[in-house]
Amino acid sequence: MSDLAETARLYRNIALIEFADPTIAAEVAAGPLGRYIVRRLSETAVVIDHAHVDLVVKTLQKGGYTPRVTAAGAAPGEERP
Repeated sequence: MSDLAETARLYRNIALIEFADPTIAAEVAAGPLGRYIVRRLSETAVVIDHAHVDLVVKTLQKGGYTPRVTAAGAAPGEERP
């Protein structure tokens, strides 16, 4: 009988950032915001700790990026107030 305990993981309280370009994702990961990245999912997608979402958004904005923030449970394209 195989051990299925480690075949799937569920992460709670995380936030996903999808960048339009792999170069931007690499720049952000290499900078000060890199410390908040929990896992890199692809060249353009990273998971960050939800406790730092507001700080990450503000820092991205200060850096000239304009992230579109979607609320939990929102339909695609629906932004958070």
